[in-house]
Amino acid sequence: MQVDERRVEFHVPLEPTRRDWPRLLGELAGQLDDGRVYDRDLPGLARAMEPVLRSYRRRAHWSGAPGLP
Repeated sequence: MQVDERRVEFHVPLEPTRRDWPRLLGELAGQLDDGRVYDRDLPGLARAMEPVLRSYRRRAHWSGAPGLP
């Protein structure tokens, strides 16, 4: 019996940091504009975005950051 060893590398995605969010949200906007997000996925995306928008509005109100419509 012969045992071969080899190194296998793979990248584990890191959680986004505060500096990553503008780029990631811009990428999402681009994918929506380009039609790369299926219409069938829009309701789930809306449900996921609702608590994010609520949290942003609450935080913006306290901090004086720009509000959203």
